[in-house]
Amino acid sequence: MKSTAGQSEASHIRADDSGSRSRLLLVVEDDPATLAALRKIFSRLGWEVQSSTTVAGGLDLLRLCPQALILDLMLPDGDGLDVLRQVRAENLSIRVAITTGAHDGERLEAARRLGPDDLIRKPIELDRLVQAIGPARP
Repeated sequence: MKSTAGQSEASHIRADDSGSRSRLLLVVEDDPATLAALRKIFSRLGWEVQSSTTVAGGLDLLRLCPQALILDLMLPDGDGLDVLRQVRAENLSIRVAITTGAHDGERLEAARRLGPDDLIRKPIELDRLVQAIGPARP
């Protein structure tokens, strides 16, 4: 399946499907090459990867209760931190790795205050990202 801006590709997964939830990774990333690479890598690690290229799509996919989230900060329709703020507001217990090309110290500090498991600057250190997210749980 392919995501388009503002659309998600998760319509086939039910939010109450606990088997899928335990392996569900949400990737919110607008760069097509990065998104394709992350999908391939984490699928091989046992994750069922769902993705969005926008904040709006990422917020919509949170309804699926993913186990983990890889989140870009700079997205075409807004600030990726809005997705993390919603995760915190809903008290979702999920692993979160932020990836960013941002160099704005205030923005990075705002991201750290929201408590991601890791904040990784682009270009992404793949080993570090895999360690932050970990393998899918059966």
